[in-house]
Amino acid sequence: MKDDLHARLDALAARIDKARFELKAKEDWHDGHHLTAGEFEARYTYLKDELAREVADAEAHGRHVSKLEYSVRQWIDGLDL
Repeated sequence: MKDDLHARLDALAARIDKARFELKAKEDWHDGHHLTAGEFEARYTYLKDELAREVADAEAHGRHVSKLEYSVRQWIDGLDL
């Protein structure tokens, strides 16, 4: 009975250690990479305005920007996040 209790406590300690390790790894991975809703909105607004300026500049020089090209530019700008 005493050995069974020790084995169960050891198993519990191992699960706790594993959970702590995974939590630490998760925190290290995401450290500094979390954005608030306000930061996402500001980034979206910035990218939208930047894209509008790029398209206006291209069209001012006689190039038509199709919806597909607009979407691709929007996607590429979003990769920098």
